[in-house]
Amino acid sequence: MRASMFTGVLVTIAVVVLIAVSSALGLQIEQYALAGVLAGAVVGLVADRSPWARLLAFVVGFVAAWVGFVLRAALLPDTDGGRAAAAVITLAICLVAVAIGRGTRLPMWATFVGVLLFAAAYEAGFLAAEPEVATTSLDAATSLLVAVAVGYVVAVLSTGTRSVATPPARTTEATTEQKVTL
Repeated sequence: MRASMFTGVLVTIAVVVLIAVSSALGLQIEQYALAGVLAGAVVGLVADRSPWARLLAFVVGFVAAWVGFVLRAALLPDTDGGRAAAAVITLAICLVAVAIGRGTRLPMWATFVGVLLFAAAYEAGFLAAEPEVATTSLDAATSLLVAVAVGYVVAVLSTGTRSVATPPARTTEATTEQKVTL
């Protein structure tokens, strides 16, 4: 419990510091700070596979969502069908990456976090200026990735080699069958 609280406090401080630094330097990351830092913290904290596999899976999902928006702007009609086609392509990229990445065991959930973050954070910007997807998406992606990096680093460093989500080790008594030796 203390480790979780400590990590939560550090992540909260990271969000506030990122907003303050961004505001002072005119970086325009403020609107992405909370979602980005929290997404990075989630990827860093969940005790599923290695931190690098989780991070790589997140990046795959993030890039897949970005590709989906570019395809929507460049090739797909601005209809529900076009949005659905972009969603299918985005998720297919994630599925293929996880299938190919079987050796690294990319977690599917981390690809979904990447898709979710970029799609949720960029949809309004995309709708406001669809023809400018090349510049607006790059601005959003850069800002989001800075925020994600902050959250990920804070989460991983605050937990050390373990994860806050790691369940405590279980001790069990050997059964009678396990105690019998031949």
